[in-house]
Amino acid sequence: MTDHSRSPQPSDGPEGGASPADSVGGAVHPEGKTTRPGEQSAPAMDTHPTDDEARIAGVVVQTRADVGDASEERIADVLRQRFSDVGLDLGDDRIRALAAEVSAG
Repeated sequence: MTDHSRSPQPSDGPEGGASPADSVGGAVHPEGKTTRPGEQSAPAMDTHPTDDEARIAGVVVQTRADVGDASEERIADVLRQRFSDVGLDLGDDRIRALAAEVSAG
């Protein structure tokens, strides 16, 4: 007599993996990941590339919010570090000009 109360086991599926009956909605990716409609399945940075000028503007806005009332030299130091962190190599003249802009408010 066959036992019909037994649930399908992972080994019952293709190559010992889960069977299609084990999936509930969403698409199954080759890596085995399941997504749902409207779900973000990739890093946002990969889907929305940003040019260097937009990255510079973002660093300037954040620096103004964080240390906008500091001396221009301190602001320049913070800008140098932040641009280094995001992989941008700006010349000292550009950094000093941006520091003056941040300091001016």
